[in-house]
Amino acid sequence: MSAALLEATSLDKSYGRIRVLRDVSLTIGAGESHVVIGPNGAGKTTLFKVLTGELYADRGAVRFEQRDVTRMPAHRRVHLGFGRTFQVAKVFPKLSVQDNLRVALEARVRRGNAFGRVPKAQAAAFPGTIESLLTDTGFGAQRDSISGTLAYGDRKRLEMAMVLALEPAVLFLDEPTAGMSAAERQATVELLKTVKRKRRLSMLMTEHDMAVVFGLADRISVLHYGQLIASGTPEEIRHNDKVKEVYLGDGDEDHA
Repeated sequence: MSAALLEATSLDKSYGRIRVLRDVSLTIGAGESHVVIGPNGAGKTTLFKVLTGELYADRGAVRFEQRDVTRMPAHRRVHLGFGRTFQVAKVFPKLSVQDNLRVALEARVRRGNAFGRVPKAQAAAFPGTIESLLTDTGFGAQRDSISGTLAYGDRKRLEMAMVLALEPAVLFLDEPTAGMSAAERQATVELLKTVKRKRRLSMLMTEHDMAVVFGLADRISVLHYGQLIASGTPEEIRHNDKVKEVYLGDGDEDHA
């Protein structure tokens, strides 16, 4: 396995008396696609929030490139190389596709300072960067489309393009194909494969569609009631009796 880029050790998180994460440990290797699966309420979204800094763990540690980021806020983790998409796409609905990308590029340069000036040399590079992002994410013909008028799957794709503008080292994808048609899901799988290869990204995602999971994952971890019950290659998870019992059942490819 590749060297660990992101490492979580013995994470615990509770909401009041409800213990949502229970001693969860996992790693993401450099260049790895790691998918976290599990039933609704298993703790997947909470795990994402703890890893990205939206929430802090009650116990345990998170390390990125061997640096302790356990108590580092989300915006500082973005500056280190974290990028995240959400179950509901977050775009600027009144701006065009390319203007959404420009906003993301300006945010990267300003590093959280909304009133900071963008140096001329960096601003001059924006058109080329935007063109590259439009090409990589298939938006060439829709560059001038207002994002609020885009189809749902296209808005999700635009959000991904905006995150890529931040030049992340690890991309967190929370249910990237939720609400998509079968054709949109397949297109998203191919897009993620292409983006990962061209930009040499690591990815951690949650996903319910097993065709997407097995189509993308190098490694799969399974959460059940906040506990990590299995972690391994897709084939190891596919044939794991405990995972079949609590989640996959007999028809793993059709599970949603």
